[in-house]
Amino acid sequence: MRGKNVAGRTTRDYLRIGTAAAHDTLDVRLGTLVEGDERGYAQFLEIQYRARVNIESWLDERCADMAPPRQTDAIARDLAELGVPIPPDSPAFDVSADSDPLGICWVLAGSSLGNRAILARLVKADVQWPVAFLSDRRVAEYWKRLRPLIERPHSPADDPSVLGAAQASFAHFNAVASQVRAPETTI
Repeated sequence: MRGKNVAGRTTRDYLRIGTAAAHDTLDVRLGTLVEGDERGYAQFLEIQYRARVNIESWLDERCADMAPPRQTDAIARDLAELGVPIPPDSPAFDVSADSDPLGICWVLAGSSLGNRAILARLVKADVQWPVAFLSDRRVAEYWKRLRPLIERPHSPADDPSVLGAAQASFAHFNAVASQVRAPETTI
């Protein structure tokens, strides 16, 4: 970040900086699961489903025109192919009423980049697990539409509500990962 303002020049920079620790923790936890066996991969999918289902519903209720494509349908297909039932319960998504949904959309859309990396590792390892979720291109296309909104100049007045929503999203994912007992490691 040398030469940059601590907050960053763009909303995207600000979000990256403000969520780095939670994002890194989640990446390590989920990455550990997909590097394991089929059971670990199923846990990864279960975490994704349980975390996303209520976030997707929250977005549908408040800003359907801005929301990324729902991915729980693809996750459900993968779980079914693995013979794993759809998780019957999912924790509520708790976010402040004044949160800007842009932060939530950024978290979900950004995860498609990680999904592509995971998919590449699985292909390279010649693993034959179902990958409808990991190979879903809808969110990658959505990312292109979202980018101009997050590449805007950082706004000290507007961006804290975007960051709060992004932080709540990562906290939600990490809480779900804890419930499923995904390994927690320190970075």
